[in-house]
Amino acid sequence: MKRSVSFILIVCLVLSVFAAGCSGTEKSRQQTESRSPNKENIDQTNYVTYTDSLRDTVRIKKHPRRVISIYNSFTNIWYSAGGEIIGRIDSTEQLPEKALSAEVCGSMGSPNVEKILSLEPDLVLLSAGIGGQKALIPILQQNNIAYMAAAYEDIHGYLGLMKTFTELTGRADLYDQIGNKIQKEVDEILARIPQDKHPSILLLFGTAANLSVKLSNTFVGAMFKDLGAVNIAENSSLTEAEMQIFSMERILEKDPDFIFLQTMGSDLEKIKKRVAEETTANPAWKSLTAVKEGRYIVLPKDLYLYKPNERYAEAYAGLAKILYPDVFK
Repeated sequence: MKRSVSFILIVCLVLSVFAAGCSGTEKSRQQTESRSPNKENIDQTNYVTYTDSLRDTVRIKKHPRRVISIYNSFTNIWYSAGGEIIGRIDSTEQLPEKALSAEVCGSMGSPNVEKILSLEPDLVLLSAGIGGQKALIPILQQNNIAYMAAAYEDIHGYLGLMKTFTELTGRADLYDQIGNKIQKEVDEILARIPQDKHPSILLLFGTAANLSVKLSNTFVGAMFKDLGAVNIAENSSLTEAEMQIFSMERILEKDPDFIFLQTMGSDLEKIKKRVAEETTANPAWKSLTAVKEGRYIVLPKDLYLYKPNERYAEAYAGLAKILYPDVFK
């Protein structure tokens, strides 16, 4: 009888330990799932699903309160979508006034990992196209911190990101007020473009160290394409790298109707010197139609170096007035 009782007690003890272990495992699994944005069995009403620039599908919990943005364009869009940030990068670009009080977390190319982790964010906005930011992703994953590796190079990408941000902030009304308004204004501009005219353009990008050619896969190049302009640098027989090389011979051969220059850098004199060495110093430059007729234009940085975001309609209108002065007086 005593042996039977002992056996029963042992069995009960083993079962209770097993049950406790299962309960602990289940609790641990639930905690892990609640912190990870990539699990399949998350309540979709509280999460937004997003395919990022790395083609990974991530699920991010709505209404994040501790957001760090290490890419300025995303910072501006996040505030337009009704959000706020606790961390940003050190930058001279124009940011929303409220964002200036956020903690500085390094620079765009070198985000400060320790600072970011110390702020305990529940969402980090970053660009995977920048090496220092892409390298941050595995660290965020190891620490179960949600992130968005976003990217956009045209108005459609901007509006898509704005819509996702408003879904996260719960401010769909702001997309109606801002996103739909921008789309309508741009559509009205594009509807006025003459269908029988396709001005040829050359889009240059100058820094103190280099002068290169930009294509339609950049946000300014995409606007020119939408406006019916033909970029003379684009050639299906060349690689993208070959098309981006500045070549006076090719420019002389194509003789574009317009030449546009984007500049980047704070030392304007060095930029002017570098651009001049490649262009005006060459006697052939003056023979170009665009130069002779005053259609060599330096684009303002606020609309055509930094992404225009809420000012997209203004940016389109500015280019349309240059390309089609008779239509956009």
